[in-house]
Amino acid sequence: MAGLNLGCSAQKTSLISNIDASGDKQPIEDSVLQKMRAENDLVIAFAVENFAWVKSIDYRILAHHNNEWKGYLYHKNLMQNAAAGSPTSMHTVTIDNAACDSLLNYITEKKAWGIKGDSGNGFCADGSKHCNINDASGSRLWIITKNAAISPSYYAPDFYEGCCPEQQRGLFLSITKKITSIAGEKEETE
Repeated sequence: MAGLNLGCSAQKTSLISNIDASGDKQPIEDSVLQKMRAENDLVIAFAVENFAWVKSIDYRILAHHNNEWKGYLYHKNLMQNAAAGSPTSMHTVTIDNAACDSLLNYITEKKAWGIKGDSGNGFCADGSKHCNINDASGSRLWIITKNAAISPSYYAPDFYEGCCPEQQRGLFLSITKKITSIAGEKEETE
């Protein structure tokens, strides 16, 4: 068990240094993510951002502090009239520490800090493909340290990956799917 903790610690240190040195740092505007940053050494989150009809963001969050992982589901209502959408909520989730350590290792091994995202355009680099979708949600991967954060995003990543596969988007999807599989059902409201 001590060997696993040392391996996880080395992976965490490596990931943190690479995020801190990244040239693509992003500001954190969400107050819950800011609080998570203040309370943890590392935060890895996957967000599905809906801006078409019901404006909301749904997060699956994995937070690491003192060799312990915690998981959360966080729904943020962005509707002007809160009654028109579901309320903002935060729930803890049951997570498997070994799965989180494996995700940390995967993110570090694959150098996920290099994922650029699509910046809201350039969905298909292959000009011969005619892929189009309207009113889909976007996805964002947050990797947050005490000193920096990166948050590459893709518009309708599953759709575009099926239509015109791209290596970085494929890596993005593999990471976000791992996060989704780790963050299970909610336990209790906070």
